[in-house]
Amino acid sequence: MESLTLTPSFGRRKARKLRAQAQSAYEGVLPSVQLYSLDSPFDKPFPELWLEIGFGGGEHMLERLSQNPKVAMIGCEPFINGVANLLKNLSSEDYERVRIWHEDVRYLLEKTPPQTFDRAFILFPDPWPKKRHHKKRLITKKFMERLLPTLKNEAPLHVASDDVSYVEQIQDVLYGHPQLDLCFGPSSFDPKTWTDRPVGWPQTRYEQKALKQGKKCAYMLFQKKS
Repeated sequence: MESLTLTPSFGRRKARKLRAQAQSAYEGVLPSVQLYSLDSPFDKPFPELWLEIGFGGGEHMLERLSQNPKVAMIGCEPFINGVANLLKNLSSEDYERVRIWHEDVRYLLEKTPPQTFDRAFILFPDPWPKKRHHKKRLITKKFMERLLPTLKNEAPLHVASDDVSYVEQIQDVLYGHPQLDLCFGPSSFDPKTWTDRPVGWPQTRYEQKALKQGKKCAYMLFQKKS
């Protein structure tokens, strides 16, 4: 693993003070579901293991769990308020199939064996819109060198963003990638080519915020080649 000098791809670790219910969930539930190692992270096997990178407030992850009751998920999120929100709304029945990585996802990927995840999501990662901050963006060629080996062959990779320049960067990195097939996605970084959210794709809090601001969102689905 790299020394602890990674440039963070996320902003604050905490925003406003947690409300009592969220604080209680953070303190009471997190110890039961926090992931420290991929050595037997679950007490029983599951048919599929999915990874969500940067789950924000957890809305998408909670909906995916509801839609797929037999799937286990690992959610990565350094933001305390987001983790607390997910835990506050997480059913106790799902504790056994959810694990939370509460640090930079790149450290988790360094520990992850090849061919681990059946599906992965990177939805509305921090856009870092100022050019001098672009180096902090998560989706880069170097990051994909970490992520792709952990995905099983033919595993879907879901990506979304509302930031035009970040969509351009994502397309530059992922479109035409030798290990990925593009299943669907806009033909360019021009928002005029961006279509509505696919059916069955749960909405996130950040997506809702973007849409309320009149922005369009780009949705992309890739599949790792066999």
